[in-house]
Amino acid sequence: MPKNSKPRNNLIEFFRFIYSLLVMGYHVQFSYSDDEIDAFENGALAVEFFFILSGYFLPRSLEKLIKDEKTSFIKKVFYFMKNKVTALLNVHLIAIVAVIIIIACCDKSSFFDKFLPGIPSIFLVHMIIVWSSDFEKALIVPEWYLSSMLICMLFMVIIFLLFNKIINGIYTTLVLVGIIIIITLITGLATSWNFNKNLVYDLRAWGEMCLGMFSYYLSIYVKGKTYVDCVNILLKFVEMIGYCLPVILGIIPISSDYEGYLMGVTVICIFCAVFITFAGKGIIIENNKVNHVFGYLGAISLPIYLFHPVIITLIDYLKDDFPKWEKFLIVFPSTLFLSFLYRIIADLLNKKKKKKINEKPKIEEEEKTNIKDESKIKGNEMENENEKNNA
Repeated sequence: MPKNSKPRNNLIEFFRFIYSLLVMGYHVQFSYSDDEIDAFENGALAVEFFFILSGYFLPRSLEKLIKDEKTSFIKKVFYFMKNKVTALLNVHLIAIVAVIIIIACCDKSSFFDKFLPGIPSIFLVHMIIVWSSDFEKALIVPEWYLSSMLICMLFMVIIFLLFNKIINGIYTTLVLVGIIIIITLITGLATSWNFNKNLVYDLRAWGEMCLGMFSYYLSIYVKGKTYVDCVNILLKFVEMIGYCLPVILGIIPISSDYEGYLMGVTVICIFCAVFITFAGKGIIIENNKVNHVFGYLGAISLPIYLFHPVIITLIDYLKDDFPKWEKFLIVFPSTLFLSFLYRIIADLLNKKKKKKINEKPKIEEEEKTNIKDESKIKGNEMENENEKNNA
């Protein structure tokens, strides 16, 4: 890092890690079919954080694409979605293959009954398929979030790029909000407001990603403003409340009957926290070592999200009467271990790949230099021959 450059503020990466733990806790307690209200009862609120965060980065990425006038519209959409899928693909495939192996080994008699309905989840498209039941037939249930995000993102990117030629920025986001309202009204009237569960979750993804896009534009506006000290302190306080309150609500045992209210509070909190962080008005982590640790924790949030259902599936097949506290003690450390292991291996492979890429130009340069040297030697030899002949 250059001496004059500011260290990246990885506070958001730290909370990406915390919210992935919240999801993991939710799925551990969800794996029990009793009616008790336990800790992590509302841990699914963490998904709101991830949708809003994805929405925040969406216009920021698209604005770079819009400036590229040489690339065609179709290629822009293709490369954008390709990058998004590629970022998920390795972890996703590892988790999917692991679950398939577990089912094949532990439940041979009903393997195809579980595998066939889960095929769409292999391709991350199961949330676009309207089933008679719901998304829980996926091989890895939490992947509904990734599926919804990618499907909504595909349509949102197309609309954003098309409308951005006519209207810019925040107004395009308003168009996206208008589209979701129209879809909701038409579907509601056609079905007597009896929405399919898959559609509800897709609309949830679309709406919260739009909110994330608004947080992006609000952060740009706030970033350029100067506030008095008391306002700056207030913004930092709101930021921390915004990140921490949903985590507390997700952990403490509150009846899921209040899920709608808790979700509303969570969306407001995360929206405020995200725009304050990226506006640079919140708490800034200036210590490089702390930032590095936070960044590393954020990097394992996706493996945590996808690996913990694999551990839960394995435990459920091996022994179905684990006490809850024991299951928590197994799932949490096992998932963290696998996630760190994946990250270490991925980093090593990336270093080797970068090393090869960096060495290639050097080898080519050396080859060019050798060719030039050989040409000079041959040229000198020919000159000497000519001189001899002339003599």
